[in-house]
Amino acid sequence: MTFSICATVDGRHGVAVATKAITVGSTASFVCRSGAVCTQAMTSTPLGVQTIRALEAGEPIGATVERLLADDPHAVVRQIHGVDASGETVAVTGDECVETAGERVGPDYTVAGNMLVGEDVLGAMADRFETTVGQSLDERLLATLEAGANAGGDKRGEYPQSAALAVFDPDEPHLAHDLRVDEHDDAVAELARVHDLASTVGSEWAAEYPRADLQRHPE
Repeated sequence: MTFSICATVDGRHGVAVATKAITVGSTASFVCRSGAVCTQAMTSTPLGVQTIRALEAGEPIGATVERLLADDPHAVVRQIHGVDASGETVAVTGDECVETAGERVGPDYTVAGNMLVGEDVLGAMADRFETTVGQSLDERLLATLEAGANAGGDKRGEYPQSAALAVFDPDEPHLAHDLRVDEHDDAVAELARVHDLASTVGSEWAAEYPRADLQRHPE
């Protein structure tokens, strides 16, 4: 019921996700100093939290996900994918995830979805990410999400109902972007509008108050 992308570019790690359900950004996507991960299909927020904690402790993402799924009694209905700071990727789709379900893996990124209108959604997303080299990570993630939506996205409705975008910059460290649309008639389009505001009004506010620290990043 979800389509998403995880990626790491120039030391930044990010996730963009959309679904025909509410509040996907509060349960599915996770970023940290050491990578990005998304858990979907039968979403498991603890699985996402445990993954990023392991990444922060220095465990590679492939071994982390393998270990966690081995102890998960619902692994056959999970879909989890992501990338760590070294560029290692992982993408797992359980055998009982609702079709169309699958993933695409490329250099420093993963794309995954389930309950899609077809495999073209994943192909469109991977193609868009690979053809936006040179843009900022947040712009590339948003463009990839838009490509998935334009290709048909979630088969349960014409438009996603919720969407989210998060990018972690480990150099600060802080969440360079943390945007969510929890419920909307066209959540990806609304996320793009909010992103545009954050990139203009938000940047102006940050320039006016350079010493402000919203403390949205983990200690």
